[in-house]
Amino acid sequence: MKNREVPKGLRDMLPDEVKVKRNIERKASRLFSSYGYREVITPTFEFLEVIESGAGKKIRGELFLFMDREGGILSLRPEVTVSIARLASTHLREEMPQRLFYISNVFRHVQPHLAQYREYWQAGLELLGAPGPWADAEIINIAVRLLRDLGLGRFKISINQIGICNALLEDKALLAAEREQIRSLVESKDLVELNRVLENMDIEDGWKETIASLPILHGGLEVIKRIPYIEKNRAASIAVEELLQVYEALGQYGVLDEIMIDLGVLRRLDYYTGLVFEGYSPDLGYGLLGGGRYDRLMEQFGFSCPATGFAVGIDRLALVLKCRETEPRHCLVGGKDMARVLKRCQELRQSGLVVEMDVLGRGSKELLKVAESRDNWSLEYLDD
Repeated sequence: MKNREVPKGLRDMLPDEVKVKRNIERKASRLFSSYGYREVITPTFEFLEVIESGAGKKIRGELFLFMDREGGILSLRPEVTVSIARLASTHLREEMPQRLFYISNVFRHVQPHLAQYREYWQAGLELLGAPGPWADAEIINIAVRLLRDLGLGRFKISINQIGICNALLEDKALLAAEREQIRSLVESKDLVELNRVLENMDIEDGWKETIASLPILHGGLEVIKRIPYIEKNRAASIAVEELLQVYEALGQYGVLDEIMIDLGVLRRLDYYTGLVFEGYSPDLGYGLLGGGRYDRLMEQFGFSCPATGFAVGIDRLALVLKCRETEPRHCLVGGKDMARVLKRCQELRQSGLVVEMDVLGRGSKELLKVAESRDNWSLEYLDD
């Protein structure tokens, strides 16, 4: 029956799932606020022009589009960073830097599967108006702290500087489509197809070897020394130095055990300009979080301003976390004198308990079976 179904890629969330989600949100909000970030809320939908001016036209195939009564083309938000950039460019120009965070649902018209929905939830933060390695390091440090606070035992944050790959690709007279194809193959780590494409190009072998090595270069600082050809490209060398500066700053934060350099991390949104990163857990075959620097995004809204940030997927975190606080004791209260029962419920709630009042007039034996069937529940039955 269609009247009992939800659209493809959407889902109902049951009480236990909502509890996990809310715990993630509370911990994220508490952590972000402790670093001086303030919460903002942006509209659920934006003009298509706003989305595409920030995220690029390639994203259109993933958008939910509709038209308003004035003829404007609107899109459900596919992510929040572009909306934050528009918000800050419109309302928050006077004082920089700005530290902002959000907890929002977003929408992508993708093929749904495990850990991939068409409506999903993100928590994220943006540091606006702050260039340099220490701003990037603050963002990555908070990402590490969040996963630690949530109780995730095993995870890694892979960092890269997107300028390394971009500079190498711009070093040769490639068509825009060729650059995009190579970038996509590097990011997807499709080594077979990448090597096939490179072999068919009439370009020096040293450059090809460097591009072919990007997807497999990951580890510690030793990775940087294993990049051939870099010294021949000044822009790529500068990007490497910027990556090293962020890595050193993360050492001061004491989070290097969770950090890995991965030159195949590129992030596919058009607005990234510098450092990029992604977070993974071996318990899930999909990324948990991602972000990076986007120094030219706010120019699209008439305000030139450096910026960096990240977003974490709440739905994906919920798959690998129990993420439950220590819950207070629960109590089921019943009896025949409803005035006494009501008063006792109020007293127990004031003492910090979670209290459920029997409103069906059940006897003590029946209520005892109910309480015993639930974890961490007790019964108070008030006899006359």
